[in-house]
Amino acid sequence: FACLRYTSLTSLSFRKMLFLFKSVSRYVVSGILNHQYYSRCFSLLHLNFKERRQLRRLNIQARVNLSNAIKIAHMYNPGESPILYKTIGQLLSEAAVTWPERTCVVSIPQNVHLTFTQILQRVDSLAAGFKKLGLKKGDRLGIWGPNDLKWIITFLAASRMGLIVVAINPAYQYNELVYCLQKVGVKAIVSPEKFKTQNYPKMLLTAKELCPTLEHIIIYSPDHVTGTHRFVDVEVSATKAEVDAINAEQDKISCYDECTIQFTSGSTGRSKATILSHMSLVNNSKESARRANITIENKICLNMPLYHAFGMVMGQLLVFHTGNTLVIEEHSFDPVKTLKAIAQEKCAITYGTPTMWVNLIEAQQRLQLPIDSLQAGITGGAPASSELFKRIRDVLGFNDIMSIYGLTETTAIVFQSIRGEDRHLTETTVGHLANHIETMIVDENGVAVPFGKPGELWIRGYCTMLGYWDDEENTKKTLTENGWLKTGDQFVLQENGYAIVVGRLKDMIIRGGENIFPKEIEDFLTTHPKVMQAQIIGAYDKTYGEEICACIQLRDGMKMTKEELVDYCKGKIAHFKIPRYVQFVNEYPKTNTGKIQKFRLKEQMEDSNVIPKTPKLS
Repeated sequence: FACLRYTSLTSLSFRKMLFLFKSVSRYVVSGILNHQYYSRCFSLLHLNFKERRQLRRLNIQARVNLSNAIKIAHMYNPGESPILYKTIGQLLSEAAVTWPERTCVVSIPQNVHLTFTQILQRVDSLAAGFKKLGLKKGDRLGIWGPNDLKWIITFLAASRMGLIVVAINPAYQYNELVYCLQKVGVKAIVSPEKFKTQNYPKMLLTAKELCPTLEHIIIYSPDHVTGTHRFVDVEVSATKAEVDAINAEQDKISCYDECTIQFTSGSTGRSKATILSHMSLVNNSKESARRANITIENKICLNMPLYHAFGMVMGQLLVFHTGNTLVIEEHSFDPVKTLKAIAQEKCAITYGTPTMWVNLIEAQQRLQLPIDSLQAGITGGAPASSELFKRIRDVLGFNDIMSIYGLTETTAIVFQSIRGEDRHLTETTVGHLANHIETMIVDENGVAVPFGKPGELWIRGYCTMLGYWDDEENTKKTLTENGWLKTGDQFVLQENGYAIVVGRLKDMIIRGGENIFPKEIEDFLTTHPKVMQAQIIGAYDKTYGEEICACIQLRDGMKMTKEELVDYCKGKIAHFKIPRYVQFVNEYPKTNTGKIQKFRLKEQMEDSNVIPKTPKLS
C-alpha cells in the first residue's frame, strides 16, 4: 500500500504530486482499492475488521489528500461513527430490546398504535407464515400498494426471512405490473384489495397467467378473494415454535445479502431493477438520522411513499436507530391530512418534494392549524428554490428546512444539509457529502476536474447498489470496475464538501419528485394506431417542477385530438406519466445525421406558447 507514504504533500512540487497521483491511480485501476467488495473480501478471510477498516480509510484519505493538494474535486467523508455490519432484521430486534414499550408506528387511517415489541412480534409471525407458504431465502416478494402499516410489517418480515422485497409503485397499471413481476421473477406478492381506482386482485390474478414464477397472491382485506390468500390468515398460520425459529435463524442472513429491488428508469426506456443490500439500507438510514439530528422525542410525520428509497430510508427504517415514532398520515399524500396529523400527534419532523411543500403551504394558509410542534423538514426528489425555503419558514413556522440528494442506485442519500447550517448553504446547495462516502467530479473522459468546475458526479462507498437485476450490460455502464457509480448528473463540488446540481445529463423529467423517462412514454404512445412518432419533453411547472409535453407526429391522413390521446393513456400507464400538454407536429428539428434535437423542440414549444417558458436563473 504505497499510497500510505503520500499523506504529506505540501512540500512537493506540482509535477511530483501529479506523478504520485498517477501512481495511486494504478492501485485504483488494478482493483486494490475496490470499495464495493473490500469489506466482503476481508470477511471471507476472517481478518480483523477494525484494523482493515482503519487501513481502508487511510488508503482513501491518502488519495483524497493528494487530490486536494492539487485542487481536484475528489473527496471522502470518513464520518464520526463506524459502519454498521448489521441486517435489517438484527436492527429491528435490537430496537425491540432497547425500546420495548415505546410506540414505534402510529397509523392514523387505520387507528393503530404499535410498540417496538408488537412490531417485532407481528413481523416474525408473518415471516413464519411466508415460510409456511414455501418461500425461502433469496425469493422475491413483491409489495404493491400505498403507505400502510401492513406495508411496513411485510417489508420487515421479508427482511427477517432473507427474502428480497420488490417495491412496486401503487400507481402502476397492468402492463407495468407484469413487466416488474417478470423482470425479477416475483414468487409472491402482497397487496391491498383496492386503492382509489385500482383493483389489485383482479390485475394480479390476470397477471399470474403471464408470470410463471408467481405462486402466491396475498391480499389484505377482511373478505377472501378467490385465488388469493388473506393477509391475516398468513400472519396467524404458523405455530409458536415456527415463529420462534425466525429469530433463531437471523445469523443465516448476511448484511451483504440482497434486501430490496427498487425499479428506476433506465436508458432503454424500461425500468431497471436496482438491487440494494441490508448494509446499504441500515447505514444510509442511520447516517441520515444523525445528520438531521433526529432524536427519540421527535415524532416523524411520514407523507413520502414507502416504495420510494426516500420513504423507506427516512421513514420506516430510521426509527429503529433512534427509538422515535413514525406517524403514517394517510395511504397517499394529502396536505390537509399531513397538517392534521402533525397537529394531532405533535410531530416534530416531516418530509416532502418541492411540490408537496407547495401544497402544504397552500393548505396551511387556508386552515391555520396548530402545528407549533414542527421543528424541521427535509426536501428532496427535485431542486427547491430559495423562494420556496423562505415560504416554508414564513408559513409553516420553523427554520430548519434541509435538502437531500441521492439516487435509487445510491440507496438514497449521498448529500445532505447539516442541521443548523447557514441558510445560504441550504438554499444554494444540495447539502454536504454524507458520511462514509467518496465522491469525484469528472469530465466526459472520466478525468477528475478541479473544485468549482462542473462535471459528472461519481459516488463510491457502502451505499452503491449491488447492480441491476439480470442486466449485466447496464450494470457495467453504471458501475466501474473499481466501484465508482456514475450518477449521470452534472454537479459542482466545492472544497467545503457542499455540492451544487448544475443539471441532469440523463434525459429525465422530474415531476413532483417522480422520475420519468421519456422513451417509455414515447414507446407507449406509438402503440396507438394513429401515431407515427412521439417525442416527450419536460415543460416548466411552478407546482410540480416539470410537466410532460407530448409532441406527436400522426400517420398520413390521420386526425386526432388531445382528449383522444389522453383517454388512450388512462388505465394503461401511471397517472403521472400522462402528458399534460399535447402538440401535433409535422416534423421534428433534427441534426444532419437525423438525430432529433429535443432542446430545439422544447424551444419551439416555448416560443409558440404551447408550454410555459422556463424561468431564467438570475
